[in-house]
Amino acid sequence: MTLGLLLTSVTSLPTAGFAQQAVSPMLDLPMPGDRDACPVCGMFPARYPDWIATVLFKDGHADHFDGAKDLFKYLLDMPKYASGRKAEGIDRMGVTDYYATERIDARSALYVMGSDVLGPMGHELIPHPDRYDADEFMKDHQGKRAVTFEEVTMALLLGLDKGEFQLT
Repeated sequence: MTLGLLLTSVTSLPTAGFAQQAVSPMLDLPMPGDRDACPVCGMFPARYPDWIATVLFKDGHADHFDGAKDLFKYLLDMPKYASGRKAEGIDRMGVTDYYATERIDARSALYVMGSDVLGPMGHELIPHPDRYDADEFMKDHQGKRAVTFEEVTMALLLGLDKGEFQLT
């Protein structure tokens, strides 16, 4: 499944490209407990509060991640990581805004890759609520590229794991 299909199956909320990027709203999502493990890597997201990403399902179940990179791996391979759950069951998805350290809507955030900022799992997609913050972060931290939710692919994520950055 592509993220575009996931996006349309999860909700009909509008998403914005760079030309019309709106500010990603803050979200009210549950926090991970001390024993909640990331379904992708097994780390404990509560130990990394500045990096938490969350998928909240309509039935109230939440999966938490220690960064946006693992959130996207989960979304792009739900049969492997989501134990029988479907994208259609997702209510909300949030990532932690780098500067404000508040969780924002994952669908409308911008993600900077290739910066000098590393997350708990190494090279990371750094979430920002709008183009202004993403551009400032790229200047301050030598970011290579900003991508939208829909532009994230498994190849991009696997490249990040190796320290390789797809620049186009």
